[in-house]
Amino acid sequence: MDSSVRTEIAPPRLIASIQAGFNLVANRAYLLVFPILLDLFIWLGPRYRVKALFSPFIEDWLNMTQTMAGEQAASMVEVVRQFWQFQLERFNLFSALSTFPIGIPSMMAGLMPARTPWGMPLIIEAQSFGQFLSGWLLFGLLGLVLGCVYFSLLASEVRLFEERDSIRLLVWEVGQVFLLVMSLILLALVISVPLLGMAVILEMISLQFLQMFILVVMVALLWIVVPLAFTPHGIFVARRNFLTSALLSVRTWRWLFPGIALFLISLLLISQGLGYLWRIPPEDSWLMLAGILGNAVVSTALLGASFVYYRDALLWAETLRRATQVLK
Repeated sequence: MDSSVRTEIAPPRLIASIQAGFNLVANRAYLLVFPILLDLFIWLGPRYRVKALFSPFIEDWLNMTQTMAGEQAASMVEVVRQFWQFQLERFNLFSALSTFPIGIPSMMAGLMPARTPWGMPLIIEAQSFGQFLSGWLLFGLLGLVLGCVYFSLLASEVRLFEERDSIRLLVWEVGQVFLLVMSLILLALVISVPLLGMAVILEMISLQFLQMFILVVMVALLWIVVPLAFTPHGIFVARRNFLTSALLSVRTWRWLFPGIALFLISLLLISQGLGYLWRIPPEDSWLMLAGILGNAVVSTALLGASFVYYRDALLWAETLRRATQVLK
């Protein structure tokens, strides 16, 4: 009796979940089209830059800083100037199509290439802050909707319920994701205002106090954010609203810690480790196509593995609950 219960309620396994994620990619290879097309567009398509818009403000700020700090800060100001020039030269507003935490994974959105195999791309400069904000919102919303489609299709093989109306389900998922993102933005604003005020006060007192404060804040944020990592999974796999999904994510973290921490760290190491491999070819070489394909396969497989792990965790918890009731 005890042996059968222990076998039935075995928790999800790291290797088995990752293997199942790659099997999902094999069964639904068409999902690779999403990250591949997005990376190709960001790589080979036009660039929507804000260099002409932000360069004058950055130059005025750097000049004011150098005037206040004197000649001893000239070298530091020059380093900062080169950094911002590099960032503005490469920044592409179309990278907002790859949204977080729910969106299509993109290698090129982080790489921000400036060249293509067939020369310099078409450059589009934002002429006003209105264009910048409207473009960022438009691309972000479009990326969020496409990300919901991508997540929904990938999660469809591991859902805990039957699909009866895919369109209605997708609309519900998009709505829940939108509420989740808006809640995260609102929460970030509420938290950041007092933290910034305290950081300014500590900077005036001592830089050492400021560094200790930043370290404590980072640890606290990790302690809060990491248990919420499976919130999107609750929406797409268990069909729960965003609040219930967040609570369920925290419970899942408590149920399976430290195994779930090892699983997330493994996904991060695989993703980042292979990410360096995909970035080896020069950005103006057609060999980058291999990196785009590899990133699409691995990113989709790891996301599928997280769906499988989450589903198995919920099934394990439910089986454990029923077994406990039987033993009572």
